[in-house]
Amino acid sequence: MARGKTAGYIIFNAVFTSLLAAFIVFAVGFANCFSAAERLPSIERYEIMRILLYGTSAGGDGETVSASVSILDTSGNECARIERSWRGSALAVDFKSAQFSGKRFYFPCELYGREIVSPSSALFRRRGTELFRYYNENGQCMLLGDPSPFEGRRDLYALARFAFSPFSAFASGFSRGYSADLSQCRAGVYYSIIVGTDGTLKIEAAY
Repeated sequence: MARGKTAGYIIFNAVFTSLLAAFIVFAVGFANCFSAAERLPSIERYEIMRILLYGTSAGGDGETVSASVSILDTSGNECARIERSWRGSALAVDFKSAQFSGKRFYFPCELYGREIVSPSSALFRRRGTELFRYYNENGQCMLLGDPSPFEGRRDLYALARFAFSPFSAFASGFSRGYSADLSQCRAGVYYSIIVGTDGTLKIEAAY
């Protein structure tokens, strides 16, 4: 019995120490976000993603929706392009935000298919494509376009790391999740997801 108690105590201490260390790292990163946001310019009226839907098709496993999705930087350059099919009859993309020093920064989080069972039903989510790795590398967030300095991309990376941290849920008012529903988008038409001048996300057709 004593050995069991000792083993349980060791495991508890190891888990507690790991969680405490992770929280301390988060707290330091959270504090740094204020100065990072202060140094960055406000990003408004920014086309953050461009989508071209190819259409849907039916198969043995159900419907799939195909599309080409580009993640753009603040200069309009393409950071990454994802061209594939997702299970479902419609697409959606989730974003996370970081809000510091009166500024709001958006980060694409996940692109996924959704299944519409009937016109009056809710949309059922499918497993999607995680997007963080497509625009973050070597401690830099590539969403900040040229001619941004290395320091600016590093500051934006710090904000992205905060927004994606599970601990950000405890920092009320500094991070939120957003979803852009692409179910009304038509095949063969380019659509843009725009960070508006009022800080909201908008879907606009690029005719």
